[in-house]
Amino acid sequence: MSDELQYDDQLYQRFNESLDEEGDVLIANIPFQRSRILFELANPTYKDAYNEFLEQEFDNLKQVVFDSYPACIAYNYRLSERGQGADDPVRKLFHLKDTWESIVFVIYALIMGEVRHRGINLKAAQHFVSLDPDGNPRYTHLNTDKILSDAIKQKIQNIKGIILHSKTNSLGFKFEEIDESLCDDLLQLQDIRNDITHHISPTREQAEDELRQVIPIFREMLTKTRFLESCKILRFESYSSSCKCEIFNGHSLNREYEYLTLIGTQTTYVIGLGQEQLYVVWDAECFSLSPFLHFVKDTTGHETYLCFLNASDKENFGMSQ
Repeated sequence: MSDELQYDDQLYQRFNESLDEEGDVLIANIPFQRSRILFELANPTYKDAYNEFLEQEFDNLKQVVFDSYPACIAYNYRLSERGQGADDPVRKLFHLKDTWESIVFVIYALIMGEVRHRGINLKAAQHFVSLDPDGNPRYTHLNTDKILSDAIKQKIQNIKGIILHSKTNSLGFKFEEIDESLCDDLLQLQDIRNDITHHISPTREQAEDELRQVIPIFREMLTKTRFLESCKILRFESYSSSCKCEIFNGHSLNREYEYLTLIGTQTTYVIGLGQEQLYVVWDAECFSLSPFLHFVKDTTGHETYLCFLNASDKENFGMSQ
């Protein structure tokens, strides 16, 4: 925490509110906020308590990720924290890499799914390319090659460009609630990841050094993904009085089903998607994620895995250039 800590900084609002839940302290019949007293009279203790608060919040977030995030994210992150290789820095590093790349793919499917569902033309959307010699940003328009690119950094840049385009033009997309600075964190992680790939098999010491760079950025990034808790990824299975759907959330890969009561025309829409598309229920929104997010069933019939569109799939999905 910065030595220039300001009590009323927005960053510390939730912490101050947690301290003030028990009400003001009366001194000579004058009310004082508990958080203000601690900040003014015992600032080192305030800082320690704030750091403990952050750790507790992050521990709570971990459990939310394990239990409720899209399965590919939840599974990989749980491996990094509680899997067999969680104490091995090399394996932990690659589990974290798989986690943030899964986040990129899922967010990309959410954004592109909503864009396709609403039939919005992205020709006017731009993404950041580089800085010119004077330090001014250079932008370029999106095109089909960029949208269907397999490059993770290109996907992240697309995500940020589309979010900013939607916010700037007040298009009213659900994904506008995503903090675009999340993309900056993901780009930083991907830059570190590119360094990692220079080591075909990094030593323990190399992995520990990479983790010291990755973990603070990863934690900051993960706190900006709470919206994923509200994203149920589903596949329609059958209908009687409600839709029976396979659900792809949580760290367990065992096949699980839920019966959903949808609103308005959503039931008809979901039935119309059939059994071969994935869709998302994101609060009150409902739309297909295909072809950007798909699924593969294992040979035993017990598990189903999420998978992502790549260059070799485009012709199979009728998306050839």
